[in-house]
Amino acid sequence: MFLSLGSNRLVGNIPPGVKACRTLTQLRLGGNMLTGSLPVELSLLQNLSSLEMNQNWFFGPIPPEIGRFRSMERLILSDNYFIGQIPAGIGNLTELVAFNISSNQFTGPIPRELARCTKLQRLDLSRNSLAGVIPQEFGALVNLELLKLSDNSLNGTIPSSFGGLSRLTELQMGGNSLSGHVPVELGKLTSLQIALNVSHNMLSGEIPTQLGNLRMLEYLYLNNNELKGEVPSSFSMLSSLMECNLSYNNLAGPLPSTPLFEHLDSSNFLGNNGLCGIKGKACQGSSGSFYSSKEAEAQQKRFLREKIISIASIVIALVSLVLIAIVCWALRAKIPELVSTEERKTGLSGPHYFMKERVTYQELMKATDCFSESAVIGRGACGTVYKAVMPDDRKIAVKRLKSQGEGSNIDRSFQAEITTLGNVRHRNIVKLYGFCSHQDSNLILYEYMANGSLGELLHGSKDAYLLDWDTRYRIALGAAEGLRYLHSDCKPQVIHRDIKSNNILLDEMMEAHVGDFGLAKLIDISNSRTMSAVAGSYGYIAPEYAFTMKVTEKCDVYSFGVVLLELLTGQSPIQPLEKGGDLVNLVRRMMNSMTPNSEVFDSRLNLSSRRVVEEMSLVLKIALFCTNESPFDRPTMREVISMLIDARASSYDSFSSSASEAATEDSSPKV
Repeated sequence: MFLSLGSNRLVGNIPPGVKACRTLTQLRLGGNMLTGSLPVELSLLQNLSSLEMNQNWFFGPIPPEIGRFRSMERLILSDNYFIGQIPAGIGNLTELVAFNISSNQFTGPIPRELARCTKLQRLDLSRNSLAGVIPQEFGALVNLELLKLSDNSLNGTIPSSFGGLSRLTELQMGGNSLSGHVPVELGKLTSLQIALNVSHNMLSGEIPTQLGNLRMLEYLYLNNNELKGEVPSSFSMLSSLMECNLSYNNLAGPLPSTPLFEHLDSSNFLGNNGLCGIKGKACQGSSGSFYSSKEAEAQQKRFLREKIISIASIVIALVSLVLIAIVCWALRAKIPELVSTEERKTGLSGPHYFMKERVTYQELMKATDCFSESAVIGRGACGTVYKAVMPDDRKIAVKRLKSQGEGSNIDRSFQAEITTLGNVRHRNIVKLYGFCSHQDSNLILYEYMANGSLGELLHGSKDAYLLDWDTRYRIALGAAEGLRYLHSDCKPQVIHRDIKSNNILLDEMMEAHVGDFGLAKLIDISNSRTMSAVAGSYGYIAPEYAFTMKVTEKCDVYSFGVVLLELLTGQSPIQPLEKGGDLVNLVRRMMNSMTPNSEVFDSRLNLSSRRVVEEMSLVLKIALFCTNESPFDRPTMREVISMLIDARASSYDSFSSSASEAATEDSSPKV
C-alpha cells in the first residue's frame, strides 16, 4: 500500500492510526507543517520501504527502534528539527539506498555502522552539527553516487579510502574543520561530474596533480583552505570544468593556459598573492619568472596581438556609440532587455537575474501600470514595492529603490553582493529574482507574497487581521528558520541588518518568508556616503549599535526578539515615551511591576486556553532572552529555534498531563 500526502500544508502530528496499516510500503509526508517526534510505533510497519518526512517541523531524537526497518530503502528526514546523535542501528538497514538527514540539528560522531549499508547510493548528512572524523569504513560504500558531509564540525583528514568510490558523481565536504592533505586518491574518482567541494576547511599541502584526471568534473571548489604550491598544469585537461574557485589559499605561480581560466572572474583567485596569469596580473617573463623564455616570447606576441585587437575594438566601439546615440535621440528611449544569468556566465556588468525567464523593462512598466499608485503594495526606507502581473499571469514584487542622488551608480561591489544574495535559496526566505538599473530606476525583483507583511496584518490601519496563536507561532518558527539559515548555512554568512515585522512576508498559506535580507548593506554599498539604512529600523535596533556602530548577527537576534514581542502583545515596536519609548522597555516594565502575563498578551487572542497561555508565556521568556541588553547574553538563532520547539512540546506535555489527571479524578469513585 502506498500513501502520499506530500506538499499539502498538513499540520499537527502523524495520526496514531497509521501504525495499524501493516501493509503500508511507502509513506510520503514531505513538504507539510507536521510536528511532533518520530513515532516509535512506525517501526511496527515491517513492510515499509520508503519513509519521507522531509520539510516539516518534526523534532526530538531518532529513536533507536529505527534499526527495525529491515526493508527500508529510502529514509528521508531532511529539513526538520531533529536532535541528538545518529543511531548506530541505522547500520541494520542493509537495504537502504537513500539516507538524507540534512538541515537538522544532529550532533556527535558519524556512526561507523553506516558503512554496513553497502547498497547506499545517496548519503546526505550535510548542514548539521556533526563532529569527529569521517569513518575510513565509508570507502566500502562502493555504490555511492552522492555523498554530502558539508557544513558540519567534522575534523581529521579526508579518508584515502574515498578513492574506491568509483561511482561517485558528487562529493561535498565544504564547511568543516578537515585538515591534512587533499588525498591523491581523489584523482581516481573519474565519475565525478557534478561537483567536488572541499572548501572552507583547513586543508594544507599542494593540490594533487591527479585531480586533472577528473575529466567530467564541472564544479571544483578548493577555496578557503591553506593550500600552497602551483595550480597543477594537469588542470588544463579538465575540459568539462565550468567553475573553479581557488581563492584564499597560499597558491603561487601561473594559472593553466585554458579558456576557462582565462575567462574566470578574478574573485575565484583572491587571497593568493603569488598567483599570476589572472586578469590584471600577468606573469613576468624575466629571470625568476614562472615562464620560460619561449613562453615569455609567446606571451609578448599574444599581448601585442591583444593590444591591436583592443585598439580596433575601441575604434569600432566609438563609431557604434555615435550610431547608438543617433538612434537613441531619434527613438527618445531605448528599452533594455534583461537576460538571465544563464546567458551571462562571465563578468558582472549589466542586469543580474536568477530566473530563466526573459523580462524586459517595458514588460515591467506594463505589469505595474507604469509604476502607478494602484500597483503599490508596500513602502519602506529603501524604496517602494509594486505588484507586477506579467503577461503569463505570474506575479512578482518589484522594489524600486530610492535614488541616492549623484554618485549612486551601481558598482561591481554592489553587483557582486547581489549575485551572492541571489543564490540564497530557502523555504523561509523570499526568493530574489534579480536586479537591473535603467536610467534613474534601480529595480530589485522578488517572489510575490500573497498575504503581505506580518506588520500590516498585526498593525494595519484598517481592520486588523486576527491571527490566532497557532498561526503566530508558525510564523515565528518559520522566520527564525529563515534567519538561522542566513546566519549559519550561507557561505558567506548573511546578516539581515533590518529584521522587523514588515520584512516578514506571508504566502497564501500564511507561511513566513524573511524578505529584504542584506538590502541595507546593498544600499550602503551603492552609496557609501549614506549610512541611514544600515542600522535597522527604530524600535528594532540593538542597544550596542549606538556605541559600536557595528552590525552583528546578535543585532538580528535582538530585532527578532522584538518581532516575537509584537506577535505576543499585538503592540507596535514604537511606544510613547511615558511607556518607555519602545516595546522592549514597555514589556520589561510590565514584568517588573508583576503584571499578569494575560494582561501583557494580545487581547484579541483566545486567552481562555490554558495551553495557549502557557505556550505564550514560554515564548515571552524567549523574546526577553533575545532582547537582552548585552549581545553576549543573547542566544543564536539555532538556539532560538530549539527553544521555540521545546516551548510547544512543553505546553502540549503539560496540557496532556493536566487532562489525564482530570480524567483520572473524574473516573475515580465518589465517596
